Amino acid sequence: MKEERYKTLDDLKKHPVFYNFLQICKIPHQTFHEKELSDYLVKWATNLGLEVKQDSKFNLLIRKPASMGNEGKKPIILQAHIDMVCEKKPDVIHDFKKDPIPVQLDGDILSTGNKTTLGADDGIGTAMAMAILEAKNLKHPPIDVIFTTSEEEDMSGALNVDKSWFHTNRLINLDNSFDNEMITGSAGGKGAELKVPLTYEDSNSTYVTYKIIVDNLTGGHSGEDIDKGRGNAIIILARCLDYLRTYFKFNIVDIEGGNFRLAIPREAHTTIAFSKEYLGIFKEKINIFISEIKNVFETSEKNIQIKFLEHKYEDKILSLKSTNNIIDGIILSPNGILQMISNLGVVESSCNLGEIYIKDNNLFMVTEIRAIYESNREFIYKQILLVGDIIGGEVRDFSPYPSWTYKVHSNLRTLANRIYLEMFNHNIKNLVLHAGLECGCFTTKVNDLDAISIGPNTKDLHSPYESLSVSSTQKIYNYLIKILETLD
Repeated sequence: MKEERYKTLDDLKKHPVFYNFLQICKIPHQTFHEKELSDYLVKWATNLGLEVKQDSKFNLLIRKPASMGNEGKKPIILQAHIDMVCEKKPDVIHDFKKDPIPVQLDGDILSTGNKTTLGADDGIGTAMAMAILEAKNLKHPPIDVIFTTSEEEDMSGALNVDKSWFHTNRLINLDNSFDNEMITGSAGGKGAELKVPLTYEDSNSTYVTYKIIVDNLTGGHSGEDIDKGRGNAIIILARCLDYLRTYFKFNIVDIEGGNFRLAIPREAHTTIAFSKEYLGIFKEKINIFISEIKNVFETSEKNIQIKFLEHKYEDKILSLKSTNNIIDGIILSPNGILQMISNLGVVESSCNLGEIYIKDNNLFMVTEIRAIYESNREFIYKQILLVGDIIGGEVRDFSPYPSWTYKVHSNLRTLANRIYLEMFNHNIKNLVLHAGLECGCFTTKVNDLDAISIGPNTKDLHSPYESLSVSSTQKIYNYLIKILETLD
C-alpha cells in the first residue's frame, strides 16, 4: 500500500489511524485518570455496532466479527494501553488532567515541539486498533481488541483483566517503538521506595545558601533507553555533592529530582548552606566539577547544564548526618545497567533511580527495578534494602509485573516474520525487550500464549522530546492489515 505524504494536521486526519490518534490527544488520559477516554471508546464502539465490555479498571474488550468467509478462522487479539506518561518541560504550563496534547506536524514527524510528552506510547497503538475495528473492507478472522489502563504505572489494568475476555491464545501487542523490530519477550519489574527519616538543626547567620541545578538532560524511557548512556540528573547531582564535601562542610536544605520512576530524570536540584569562609572554594570546585562532568557526557548529553545560584537565607537546615545520608544513599543505590545477556546483546537487568524528594521530614528515593529473571530482580531489591540499612531507612516494594518469556516455537511469530520479508524485502529483527510489556501479565490468563509486539518508530518516550514518524506508522498499519488478512 502507498504511504501518503501529509503537509498539515488537517490533511493527516484523512488517514483513519491519525484521525483517531488526534482525537485521543484531545482527551486527558494520564495514568489512573483514563475514565474519560475509556468512556469515549465505549460510546465510539457502541456507535459502530460492536460488542463492548468495560470493567471496574476501565479496561475495555471490543469484539469485531470475522469478515465474510472468515468466520471459521481462529480469533486474534489486538492489544494496547490507553494511558500515557505525563512529562513536560519545567517552563511549560500544561495541565494533563484537562488540557489537550499540543500536537504539531513537521514533515514526517509528529511531536509537541518539545513541550510535553506526545502520548504516542501507546496512543498510536490504540489508534491503529480503532482503525482496524472501524474498517469495513478488510479481510480478517474474528478480532478481539483489549484496551488496558495503568500500564505506565503498575500494569494493574492488564493484571486485572478477566480471564473470560480471552477467547484465543494468539495476541498482537501494539506497544513497540521500532518498525524494523518485533518484540518476542520482555522483562518484568517492580518499584522500590526508600524512606529515610531526616533531622534538622538551626542555621548559622554566617552561612550562605546556594541552589545547585542539574538540568537539560535528554531523559527517556527507563527501560528502552537505559543502554544509551544518558545521564541521570539525580546521580549527577549526588556526584557533585560528594565532590564538594571532600573540600568543605555543608548542609543540605532541600533536594528534589525526577518526576517518575519510569523516566530517566532530566532535572534535579538541591540547596546547600555553608560558612561564608568556604564561598571561594565552593565556586572553584563546582566549576571544576562542571567541566569534568561535561567531558564525561560530551557525546550523550551535549546540552547538559549545571548552574549554581545564590539563594535566600534559610533558618532551618538538615543535620550533617542527614546530609551525608542523602549523598551516601544516592551513591550506593543501584542505577543503570546491571547485567547483559551477552549472546543477544540486550540488557537483562537494570535500575532507574527516578525520583527523590523530601516530604514530612522524610527523604524518599523511588527506583524502578527491571530484570528478565525474577531472581535478579530480588537480588537488586536486596541491594536497595541494604542501602536502607546503612542510612537508617526503610524500603517497600510495589507495582510488580511479570516477565514475558520468549516462546521457542511460535506460529504467529513465524507468520509475521514471513510477511515482513515479503512486504519490505528484508528481515525484521526478533528481540527480547528490556522494558516491560503487558504480554507478561496475560501469560497466567491464557494457556500457551502466542504473542508478538509491533509498532511504528517513536523516539524519546517518557520525555517532552517524544516524537512519532508518520510514514513508519503507515508502514506498520499496512503490515498489521496484511497479517490479519493472512491468518488462518
